[in-house]
Amino acid sequence: MQRETSIFLPTQVNVKVHPVVIFNILDHYIRRNVGQDRVIGTLLGYYNDGVIEIRNCFPVVHSEGEQVAVEMEFQRKMLDLHLKSSPKEPIVGWYATGNDINENSVIINNFYREEMNGQTPIHLTLDTGLTNDTMGIHAYHAHNLSLNHESSLGSYFTPLSLEILTFEAENAGLDSIAQTKYDQQSTSLLSELESLQNSLSKLDQMLESITEYISAVEKGEIQGDPKIGRFLARTIQSIPKANSQVMDKVINNSVKDLLMIVYLSSLTRSQLAVAEKVRQSLV
Repeated sequence: MQRETSIFLPTQVNVKVHPVVIFNILDHYIRRNVGQDRVIGTLLGYYNDGVIEIRNCFPVVHSEGEQVAVEMEFQRKMLDLHLKSSPKEPIVGWYATGNDINENSVIINNFYREEMNGQTPIHLTLDTGLTNDTMGIHAYHAHNLSLNHESSLGSYFTPLSLEILTFEAENAGLDSIAQTKYDQQSTSLLSELESLQNSLSKLDQMLESITEYISAVEKGEIQGDPKIGRFLARTIQSIPKANSQVMDKVINNSVKDLLMIVYLSSLTRSQLAVAEKVRQSLV
């Protein structure tokens, strides 16, 4: 199978990372060998219109001492397995825990540059040491230092714009995890109705904040921001034009469908419980 491992990067690129990548890196760090200071791995994703979206990753065995050794053969086998299930997510770079970039980082980055057919890999760092009580996440782009096009003096890393990108389903999971921030007890995911209620509550709070901001600008209490005004105008224009009666009907129908699903799920659960009781009584 031909590996799709080359991505051309322009001089300016934005990096977006999904939460699952961060959790996978933390899991790799927790399971590291005794005495190992940091772990590294391969980043997977795709490039689109000036944006690198990192959607997955996997760990790579390595050692750092007098010499730097990276199991690139293991990396190639893992990449081939990944591309069989997700062929549109090639290698885009590598990650490392910690907050430092040293001479070993340059060597490892060169390994990945060769794996990407000479293209520049993204380097992602995750500060598991919690410097300043913060788990810093940074993305870098390496550049070669040279006096001419033939001899290289080394590399230097420049930071890139980084954003945590989440889907709606990921937000639900993150909200559930955030509930245990100050409580060590386990938590459960919200039901459909609870999730809908929380979403409507957040929407109501955002609308209230917007209303207060507009009112304060009209009264001259604060200076209006043209960027916010244009953003609100575009948001209002994107709302489908429909009268209140039609909107009420659509919302009521959606709520009824949701209630019917919840009722049928509860009824199915009850039927299965009764069937299990009957089966046990016949045995």
